[in-house]
Amino acid sequence: MESQIRIYAWLGAILLASLGALVWLLNTLSLSYDEAQIFFGIPEFANFAHFSSNLSTKIFGQNDFALRLPFLLLHFCNTLLMYALCANFLKRKSDALFATLLFCLLPGVNAIALLVSNAGIVVFFTLLLCIIVQKLNKIPYFLLIMITFINASFALLFLALMFYAISKKDTKLLFSSLLLFGLNMYLFGLNIGGHPRGYFLDANGHLMLIFSPLLYLYFLYTLYRYFNAKTKPLIWYITFCALMFIWLLSLRQRVQIEQFAPFLLLGIPLMSSLYLSGLRVRLPQFRARYRIPFIATFIVLLTGYATLFLSKPLFILFPNPNEHFAYRHFIAKDLANALHKQDIKSVKTNEDLQLRLQFYGIKKGGSTLYDSPKNDAKKIPIFYRDKTIATFYLK
Repeated sequence: MESQIRIYAWLGAILLASLGALVWLLNTLSLSYDEAQIFFGIPEFANFAHFSSNLSTKIFGQNDFALRLPFLLLHFCNTLLMYALCANFLKRKSDALFATLLFCLLPGVNAIALLVSNAGIVVFFTLLLCIIVQKLNKIPYFLLIMITFINASFALLFLALMFYAISKKDTKLLFSSLLLFGLNMYLFGLNIGGHPRGYFLDANGHLMLIFSPLLYLYFLYTLYRYFNAKTKPLIWYITFCALMFIWLLSLRQRVQIEQFAPFLLLGIPLMSSLYLSGLRVRLPQFRARYRIPFIATFIVLLTGYATLFLSKPLFILFPNPNEHFAYRHFIAKDLANALHKQDIKSVKTNEDLQLRLQFYGIKKGGSTLYDSPKNDAKKIPIFYRDKTIATFYLK
């Protein structure tokens, strides 16, 4: 009983630490153009992220905390679901804690927890499905029918379920998945088109940022090891199909990684199981060589985590703010505050910035705002730690 209480205490500590860090980071972010499109309900973006963010801002006011609150709550639920999945998949409760900590440290998971997107809801329902299958050893068809109408990303889940059904010789699941796949594609479709052009390296670079480089390599190794196993869990089929789809699609066009990457997070219990079982079968005197790659991987992961949370302070290191890796998630709020301080309530600028400023109460109209010097223009500098990180010009 005491050990169970200790496990739950550690789980609570992980959750509180993760949410606390995310709330701190939330206060430094600005609404990006992609998020602004979703929030203001451009027709093709009328989805869960749009409705939840609008409902939250109507209740709590139009501010960054209210905007991102639904996704923070989803992160809380997803962390609990990840623990529940790992607690049944791994041998020990402490192993499940380790996997949950890994989940909370992934840069991609923290991005999902804060950004206005549908990725969080995809993770939620996918984890819920896998937990039900794991506990009851049967497919919850009511849940499959429900998720068909939620998001286009679930077409990939139905594709994975087809291969899972073939391996289990489950005809009912095979035809149900095929039918629901067709219905989901009819309702949402997938953006496959354009001129063929390879983005394979770009896609893998993006995936490395989601996992961290060394962990991504171990993720690939894990999928390969399970590929050779006689029996494979559902989470392997989902993860493997998502990766293959990203790879194949990236050979001809740029892939919307955020649409399919949530399924890859199911690789966390697989990676944890492979590493911990491999460590425990070795005698203590031979474990050091096995721990060194883990320590290196964990250090790189923590470095990526720290870089994400120190992204705004890093502006002072860049002579040109446009070179910052997360520039599109900053500046707009600081610019809007600077305009409000000068009692400027409306400006005209480029479409991207105009939509972002609209969220912060700056309407379209009046003088034109430029991001490059103009004669007789009024300077609007943006400061951080007494350093000018951007300058705009109003004329």
